[in-house]
Amino acid sequence: MSDLPGLDGAIITSSGSNLLGVLYRAGGAGPHPTALLLHGIPGLEKNADIAGALRDAGWNALIFHYRGCWGSEGDYTLAGIPDDVRAALDTILAGGFPVDSHRIAAVGHGLGGWAAIVTAAGRDSRIRAVVTIGGLSNLRTLGLSDQLAADYARFLRNITPKGIQSQWRALGATYNPVDLVDVLLPRPLFIVHGTADEIVPMSQAMELKQRAPGAELALIEGADHSFSQQRGQLVNTVVTWLKEKL
Repeated sequence: MSDLPGLDGAIITSSGSNLLGVLYRAGGAGPHPTALLLHGIPGLEKNADIAGALRDAGWNALIFHYRGCWGSEGDYTLAGIPDDVRAALDTILAGGFPVDSHRIAAVGHGLGGWAAIVTAAGRDSRIRAVVTIGGLSNLRTLGLSDQLAADYARFLRNITPKGIQSQWRALGATYNPVDLVDVLLPRPLFIVHGTADEIVPMSQAMELKQRAPGAELALIEGADHSFSQQRGQLVNTVVTWLKEKL
């Protein structure tokens, strides 16, 4: 494999379905610290700018798509996402990519923040640090409107708006970050949130911080859920923190 930075396609098998991904491969002799970038629902924002900046900083970054979305095989289920994350970890650690197994982080946006915490707290010690960006922390206190559910379902395979809402409620009772964060700690946790997030209110970040006092919190003033006008600040904030922690 070349020592130059580049892009490598990745096919991840999860529960018999092929998931599509791309590894932003760092240059130089490996192995390299690696971040899994976990998108939200439906995953319009992929955070490719964070991936590129991490590669420039000597990190690998994997962007991949869960079952049933963005060309990956299978049916979309919320409960299946942590299994997809674990399958992605298996793939990048199988020996084909220059990954340092002791320096792996999960960076999750929106529902991806939920997935990062749930996966890491599920005693998957391969994840050594977690970043949530506009992350969901309590599905019991944040419902999903009919309008949002209908909008999301358009991009997802074999799931209805009512199905999304039903699965959302079920996860609030079983796999909820505020209930699991104690298991994640003392691994580093960074909570990044926009003060003008119109999808996931800032109260979700504050609730998670309250349950995990040792976590670090960065509030980006005026930022919406996609950090549409603060991308540079977001990228710098996340990359700087990861470089310091791993």
